[in-house]
Amino acid sequence: MLIQDKLIDNQGEKMSIPIAFLICTEPGRLEGQSLLLAESIRKYCGNLKDTPIYSFHPRIGEPISIQTQKAFETLKVIHQQLPINIDFHDYYLANKPLVCAYAEQTIDADILVFLDSDKCFFSEPKEFLLPPGCNVAIRPEYGRGIGSTGSQDPQDEYWKKLYEVVGVKREIFVNTPIGNKRIRGYWNAGLVAVRRSAGIFSAWKENFEKVMYLKLSPTQGNYYVEQSVLSATLCSFEENVFNLPFSYNYPLPLHNRLSKQAQINSFDEMVSIHYFNMFYYHDWKKQLLNLKNLETKSEKYQWLCEGVMRHNMPFKPVLHRYILQLRKIEKNLHFFKMNIHLSDWIERVAQL
Repeated sequence: MLIQDKLIDNQGEKMSIPIAFLICTEPGRLEGQSLLLAESIRKYCGNLKDTPIYSFHPRIGEPISIQTQKAFETLKVIHQQLPINIDFHDYYLANKPLVCAYAEQTIDADILVFLDSDKCFFSEPKEFLLPPGCNVAIRPEYGRGIGSTGSQDPQDEYWKKLYEVVGVKREIFVNTPIGNKRIRGYWNAGLVAVRRSAGIFSAWKENFEKVMYLKLSPTQGNYYVEQSVLSATLCSFEENVFNLPFSYNYPLPLHNRLSKQAQINSFDEMVSIHYFNMFYYHDWKKQLLNLKNLETKSEKYQWLCEGVMRHNMPFKPVLHRYILQLRKIEKNLHFFKMNIHLSDWIERVAQL
């Protein structure tokens, strides 16, 4: 089904809408996150607060709840369950490139902005309205992660193979907000604004499928494939990538680890936040209070806390967080051919 969303001008002629937001919403915790995100857009995004929001449920399965569907209607969020992700059904992160490519082909907007659901806006994102000559705006990945500092980096083999598959001819480097490290162009795929006519999202999907069929992934696993493929795709386009300011996609749980120049202490100075799993656990208030020098008396901070409670977002015990951290360590040890699965045993014993 094509999504023809157009405005009518004073002469009665159809014209493309200037911008549209894209999100993925599947049953479970994404429902509350997507609702909080949509509420923040409608409340805080200024001249862009009425921007169309398209929510996609891209896998076959149970639909989102009736309650969420009704809330979406109130917020004027257009939600569809479409079988977009079939071939990579078990890899939920495949939803992103597949949904974005579908939207690029069906939504008649000049600019498309993909957003992970674990975000909130607190100011108008003016930089989403891309200036002439700029086809993409995005934030660098927060830390080095699977990134590579260059040819001498042990992780560079993956990037060289990825560049070969995607067809990268020009090296681009960025600096990470954590540690201010210079790494190969590696951007966070949770907030991406593109000019639809550039075809970036369609290229992302095509390259992602190539890489998945080749079973090419970093040593840490395929969790990062969709993000690294987007980064390589941007390099292959030789685009003038606009790195959004620190105030966009601000990594709230990583606040204490950010370099001094990247750290923001006031919600009034943040355009949007990325909160990851912070509100997934019962100790989320303690986690917020542990963020150094972050002001907690503003109306926006209070709104955020009330929203977390309103949507019943925390539902996992704190032990679950430590199990996830242990799994990351186990993955790193796997690189040295050490197969340890202590996290699975703890999870079974605790029945999480």
